[in-house]
Amino acid sequence: MAYLQTKDFTKNASAGDYAGKDRHDIVGFKIKDKKPFVISATATGKKVYGVSYDKKSKILVYKESLASKKFNQISILKIFKDKDFGGGAAGSGGGADLTKITESGQCYYCSYAFNIRGGEIKKAPTIKELGQAARFVQADMNLYDVMDKCPDEWFDVFIKTANVIVKTYKNKVSGTVYFHRGSKFMQKIYEAKAEVMRADKRSDNVQAPGSFSNDKWNPGDIWLSTYGTTEYPLTNKYETWSELNQQVLERAGKLGGKTKLLGISLKKVGASAKISEFNLPKRVNNIMISYEGFRYGKVGDFFSSQDIYMYMSGQEVQFRTFSGDTAWQGEIKGASAAGGKIGGGNVNFYCMKHIGQNIGGGASANWNEKTILNRVDVEKVFELYEKFYNQQNTFQKVDYPIIPKAEFIKTFNTKSSNFKSSKYMCMLFLETFYKGTPKQRNKVVTEMIRYAASNTDQSSYFIKVS
Repeated sequence: MAYLQTKDFTKNASAGDYAGKDRHDIVGFKIKDKKPFVISATATGKKVYGVSYDKKSKILVYKESLASKKFNQISILKIFKDKDFGGGAAGSGGGADLTKITESGQCYYCSYAFNIRGGEIKKAPTIKELGQAARFVQADMNLYDVMDKCPDEWFDVFIKTANVIVKTYKNKVSGTVYFHRGSKFMQKIYEAKAEVMRADKRSDNVQAPGSFSNDKWNPGDIWLSTYGTTEYPLTNKYETWSELNQQVLERAGKLGGKTKLLGISLKKVGASAKISEFNLPKRVNNIMISYEGFRYGKVGDFFSSQDIYMYMSGQEVQFRTFSGDTAWQGEIKGASAAGGKIGGGNVNFYCMKHIGQNIGGGASANWNEKTILNRVDVEKVFELYEKFYNQQNTFQKVDYPIIPKAEFIKTFNTKSSNFKSSKYMCMLFLETFYKGTPKQRNKVVTEMIRYAASNTDQSSYFIKVS
């Protein structure tokens, strides 16, 4: 069950675009921003649009589309606790389950386009036709479960996505085309990456950050392959990222020849679908990001939320704790990375790489995020708040005057442990970040954005359908 509950309205949201806000207020924000509400205990329920909300009765007046003139009402406690409310997908068909369903479903439709139809899908395939295509799919959800559990809205997405892929690659592949999601074949691909990761860590000049996850190396949700399903598509004999990534480029047909292996990142398409390429041989997407400034929270009010926001070349990054008070990270909100995240250890890696300082001070290799989060120093927080107050106003004037020390400490001590540890790490990060020169700061934010977008120097070639 993931409905909003009465207890949710006794505290502020801890996550989402409205983090730190009262949930009654979030209802109003969603209405104002024309963001949908979901009538369900899961993310896949019916979407409606709010018209008004009565806080006392907890009644939401809604309409089924923005253009509709017919109004209905429902208790807010029958509304899904989505990310805007600090929750997320849950229950049957939500979150990871929905991802598994839709990515597996995409494999079956892509296989149908390539292996059965031999081109673009003109009308929805039958279950029998998809069954024929299933012979060339290795996915962690079978076709019949996909068809039974998948929300109706996704079937049009499957067709549009399959069509843009087959249109682009039909003449670039030869023979049977297999599609993989969560298969042993895919595991072999990432085994090759893991081998290079181990070699990198053993080297004297480590290139990738410590938690360089599989999806930051290659975010392929599904993989296209013309290899046999029991073959090893990548060899494990290479010890450098460049050697491994050359293999990926070669198998994708980017160095000449046919496409034999291709990682495909999937985004839910709308009216149309397009393909974007990442990590090409010339790395054309690797632009330099320019740092612009920061705010204490979204609006510059230090105590309104547990985060800070950094702004850079049209991007914004929210820094805060995301798992209670045990893990601190940045989430990119701008268009190019679309919600990509970078963990605290990796933010620190880039601070060390370009500024020569750990978050919190020193150049030791034994930096420990959890230790810092558990030793909040309110005097230090105020010192840094005061120090960087004018930096915030230099970037963009805010309507919040500096808070006297005694009042600041009194207010800070009333906050939750999660708020305290989150803000403490944020301020220590600012301290380290501003020890760098403007050029060094630009290098740090560039690396962070590229990491979130799976576009580092160690990342491999993939395509994104969006």
